[in-house]
Amino acid sequence: MHLVKPLPFPRPSLRGPAAWLSLCATMAFAACDTTKGDGDGDGDGDGATDDSGELVQGFLPPDEVAGVANLDDDNENGDHDWEDSRAGDDEQASLGLTAKDFDLLGEGASLAVSFEGDIDQVRVWLDDDIVLDDDSTAMEISSGDDLAALTVEFARPMSVAQLVFTHIDAEGSEVESWSTVLQSAPLILNHHLQPTDWVTAVDVGGGAWGNADFIDGFDDELGSDFETFDGRSVGYDVWIQDEIEFGTLTAPGHTLDIVVNSIRNTRGRYLDEVPEENIFGPDFAMYTWGDGYATSQDSFGNLEVSPPVTVDGVDYPFGRIYYGESGRLAVTDDMQEMLAQQRVQAPFEIDIGWLCVGHVDEFITMLPDPDAPKGFRVWVADIDEGRSFLESLPSGFYMPKYASDHHYDDPGELLDDAALWSYNRDLMDEHIEPSIDVLKAELGLDESDFVRVPGLFERSRECGGTALALIPATVNMQVSTHDDGVTADLFIPDPFMRGSRDAQSEDPFISYFNSLLPSNLNPIWLDNWYTYHMAWGEVHCGSNTIRPPGGEWWTEARHLMED
Repeated sequence: MHLVKPLPFPRPSLRGPAAWLSLCATMAFAACDTTKGDGDGDGDGDGATDDSGELVQGFLPPDEVAGVANLDDDNENGDHDWEDSRAGDDEQASLGLTAKDFDLLGEGASLAVSFEGDIDQVRVWLDDDIVLDDDSTAMEISSGDDLAALTVEFARPMSVAQLVFTHIDAEGSEVESWSTVLQSAPLILNHHLQPTDWVTAVDVGGGAWGNADFIDGFDDELGSDFETFDGRSVGYDVWIQDEIEFGTLTAPGHTLDIVVNSIRNTRGRYLDEVPEENIFGPDFAMYTWGDGYATSQDSFGNLEVSPPVTVDGVDYPFGRIYYGESGRLAVTDDMQEMLAQQRVQAPFEIDIGWLCVGHVDEFITMLPDPDAPKGFRVWVADIDEGRSFLESLPSGFYMPKYASDHHYDDPGELLDDAALWSYNRDLMDEHIEPSIDVLKAELGLDESDFVRVPGLFERSRECGGTALALIPATVNMQVSTHDDGVTADLFIPDPFMRGSRDAQSEDPFISYFNSLLPSNLNPIWLDNWYTYHMAWGEVHCGSNTIRPPGGEWWTEARHLMED
């Protein structure tokens, strides 16, 4: 019997050598070096000279301080740390000032500080006290206060506020003022070129409708990098991709994993409590955007990210988010607004109204490819390729799973179904090709960036005539990328286009698909027929993955955050 392993939480907040000094050498923030910054008041910010003529640096607060939203749970009481924060929390960012900086203002001087911007989502601490927030937007700092104890805390990703420091001399006159921007890190979601830390799925055991072979396929390939939830504890809800989405919040000196919790379940049923009970904790943030009734579009199989692209001369070093909308049903407004607010991954929409479940992962994925001009290619289900493949099979080629579950005994019966092909032809012309055109425009791609793979859909009576995959949607795979960002293990739904006793090596679909793969990709074909495929999903829908941060937004994506 497969051993159900506990998830390895909490995870450390810093990965690799998080050397603050090396960050200061390369990053754009003046918080690393209080000699940087121009000031915006009456003075020139260049300091003065002493009797020997040498430059003496004057008081200069940083131009900008960046941090991460304090949405983890360090004391493990079930609340976000923002709600019960204490001084010295790991997610509070220092302003980078020192106790000696105040002496540079002169004897008897003080600092008037005003606070503006997203003041309901940002606050400032001095020692053990909150001194600036939405209830208190001004304060005065005197010589008895330790500037080194000034820290800033954020409630949400991409919040922005500003401190204005004004130097008041001993006579009460304003001498000079400076501004410091307080910037909360954007939430950045993951793409397939980022290495995989670990993969997870729900184990529902063996039997005809169990997933033991599916679980064993992951476990055999990934070992300790694969973890499971016990299906009995989550109501046998296997759709873990739909419940949670992983991303990161990073800033100089800070790395915080975050799980975005879908509104898919809101009454404690099935996978609903998994983020709260198994993931949320020290150094692992959690938040839900939106509430109320969830549509299928609020599931995270409908939320994906491209690898890095350049579009019309604009670089997107963290890729671009894409999700599906039907014109009638779409991702909840709060989630859409949050994603747009992050800016660095500039979201766009794709039509999924033709699909029964309505998720972008049903017909598109993106795979690393070192031979591709952009480092990846888009793999998309194609009806013409599906027909060509079926025509290549010998007459009378028996496919027992299709006979029992889709009512087609052999390829000839599929090819002779005129209504099936008319339906699929319309899907290709009216939905799939237009979606490819959207991807070309929004990601700066051309036809050479696409790999078209055999696809075939059937009309679902249960979904009002919308489409379900007839051939298992092979693009609905889990991509487990290695540390080099190029090599990857692909966990792909087994198409079972063979006899019931035949090995995978004898499956013509698997052979054909494998021939399309570049050498950096390792396919592992998983049996997901009954637990997933016949339940309207595939491998990607039933698995999930955490990936480490893909770069430094403060040096690589600043241009995307400017108005």
